Amino acid sequence: MERREKLTPIGHELIPPLTNGATSVNDGIVRHLPVSRREVAVQALKTLWYELDLGDDVLIFASPSQGRMQSEHHPALLDQLLINGKRRKRSRLGQLASWKALPAPASAHGLAETGDVDILLKPDMLRRADAGDRGSLPAAPYNWMSYTFESGWTGLSVYFYDTDNNDPVALAAIPNGRQDEWLTFLKLLDDIHDTISRRERRGRIEIIGGNDELADVIKGSSFNDVILHQETLALVAAQRRIFDVAMLHRYAALRVPRLRKVLLIGPPGTGKTTLLKAEGAFHAKQGGLVFYVCAPPRNRGPSSWQQLSHALHIAADSRLPALVLVEDFEMFIADPHELQMVLNTLDGVATPDNPAGTLLLATSNDPEKIDPRIRDRPGRIDVLIEIGLVEDEELAKRFLKHFLGAAYNEEEHAPVALLLLKQPGSHFREVCIAGAMRALEEEHADVLGDDLLWAHEMIMSGRAAAAQSERFMPSSTRKRGGFFGKPASR
Repeated sequence: MERREKLTPIGHELIPPLTNGATSVNDGIVRHLPVSRREVAVQALKTLWYELDLGDDVLIFASPSQGRMQSEHHPALLDQLLINGKRRKRSRLGQLASWKALPAPASAHGLAETGDVDILLKPDMLRRADAGDRGSLPAAPYNWMSYTFESGWTGLSVYFYDTDNNDPVALAAIPNGRQDEWLTFLKLLDDIHDTISRRERRGRIEIIGGNDELADVIKGSSFNDVILHQETLALVAAQRRIFDVAMLHRYAALRVPRLRKVLLIGPPGTGKTTLLKAEGAFHAKQGGLVFYVCAPPRNRGPSSWQQLSHALHIAADSRLPALVLVEDFEMFIADPHELQMVLNTLDGVATPDNPAGTLLLATSNDPEKIDPRIRDRPGRIDVLIEIGLVEDEELAKRFLKHFLGAAYNEEEHAPVALLLLKQPGSHFREVCIAGAMRALEEEHADVLGDDLLWAHEMIMSGRAAAAQSERFMPSSTRKRGGFFGKPASR
C-alpha cells in the first residue's frame, strides 16, 4: 500500500513532517522524532553550499537580529547598496557586487519556499502600515538569497519564521574568515535603512500609547491660539536651543547626554496644553520629530514611566531633533518602585543621548506631587517655567479679543476684563462662550458686557457650590429620623 504523507502547517507553508532527526525506542519500535525548522535550514544551507561549490570551509550562524530588521533580505535596501557602490571610486569592505533570490532547495522541505511577506511597512520602514497610509512597502520576504561581494566571494542566507520559538530567524552561510566583512555588509545595509527612516520621519508627529488621530490635533495647532506674556513664550522658545549645533557640541564636550528636560507648571486651564500642542506643530514644521506620550490604562501593559522611557529612547535612536511632549508629568513618575529607574534615565547611567538633541517638554498641575529629588535637582528637571493665572488687564483684554473674535467691542467689553483677573485662561473662554449663549437667549444683536458678567457670576457660583463638599453629603440618620418618618431610636 502506498504511504501518503500528511501535510503539517508550519509558519506560512505546508511541509511534510520531518523525520530525519533523532530516534527513540519504545516497546521495541523505532520512532523518528521531528527535526526543528532551524535544523532543517542549517542542513539545507550546507547542502546548497556544496551543490554551488562555494568552498570547503563554510561557517553557518544566525545573522544578528536584535533591534534591526533583516536588511539583507530586503530588495530595496540591497538595490540601494548596489547603487551606492557604483557611485564610489574605490570599493569598500562589505560592498555588494550582486544579489539574487534563490529557489528553496529540495532539502529544505518547502521551508521559506513561497517568499511570503508578513506585513506592510510605513515609508519609514520601521512601523506597520495602517489603513489609509500612502507609500507603504512590503517587509523583507521569507526566502533564500545569494550574495556576491566585490572582494570575490559568495554568501548565502535564508530568512524564515521559526514556529518552534515564534520568532523570525535569518541564517547565513559564508566562507570561514569572512565574518567581519559580512558584519560590515549588514552595517552598510542598516545605515541605508536608518537614512531612509530619518528622511521619512522628518516632520512627523508620532503618538505613543494613544490614538493616532491626536497627531492631526497637534498638527493643526498654532501659536495664534496661545495667549501668554511674551516673556513666557520667549523663555519656552529659548529651550529649543538644545537643537543648535553649537549647543550640541557644548553638551558633547561636557560629556552630558543631549537631553533637555523642561517642566511647565501652573493651575489647570492656564494654557499649558495649548502651548504644548503649538510647540509640537512648530517643531514638526521645522522638520523635527515629535512624540506625544499618553499614559496607558492602569494595570494594562507597560507602566506610564515605561511608556515615557521608551519614547525618550526611540527619540535618541532616531538621531533627529526630537521633541517629546508629556501632560501631567507627575502621573508618569508616581510609582515609588520605579524611582531609581526614573533618576537613572533623567540624569544618570541610563540617560539616552541623541546626537541631534531631544527636548522633553512636560506639564504639571501639581508640581508639589513630584519627588523633590526630581523636581528640585537641576539635570533631572533643567528648567521649571510657571504658566500662571491672568494677572494684568492687558492680557485679560487679549483673551476677550481672542475668544469673542469679531464680536469684541473695546468700549463694551474692556471694562469687564478687570473683573476677570486672577482666573485661568480657560475661564475667559467659558465666559465668552456662555455670554454668547445668553445673548442668543436674550435675543441681543451683540454680546454685551452684561452678558459676560452674567456668565462670569454663573460660573463662579457653580464653582463655589462645588467647593462646599458638605452640601452634597447625606445627612446623618439621627438628623433625618428613622424609617417611615419616626424619630431614630437611641
